[in-house]
Amino acid sequence: MIYLGDGAGDYCPSLKLNTEDYVMPRKNFPVWDLISQNPMLIKAAIREWTDGQSMEMILIGTIEEIRLEEEKEKMLTSAENNCKMQTISIGINNVHHEPILPRALRVSQSS
Repeated sequence: MIYLGDGAGDYCPSLKLNTEDYVMPRKNFPVWDLISQNPMLIKAAIREWTDGQSMEMILIGTIEEIRLEEEKEKMLTSAENNCKMQTISIGINNVHHEPILPRALRVSQSS
């Protein structure tokens, strides 16, 4: 979730955001002042902005970051599922066979 705000009334909702959320307070406005006094109270990532152009750039960058994170999660989930499928198919193909392990090498010990 991305929460945009500039008024003092936007502070309390910002406190309810989680670590995967973003709060975008407008710099030098009441909610930014409140957040700046004690930023540790905010769990969400704080992305300040000053004008329409900076808000647009930060918002687009944040959306892109979220999109990339979601893609990464999908790829990891897909890779995990793929590994599970390979493990299952290996187990099924080798149900009655002993695993093939490399032979141990004899090492001579000299005194």
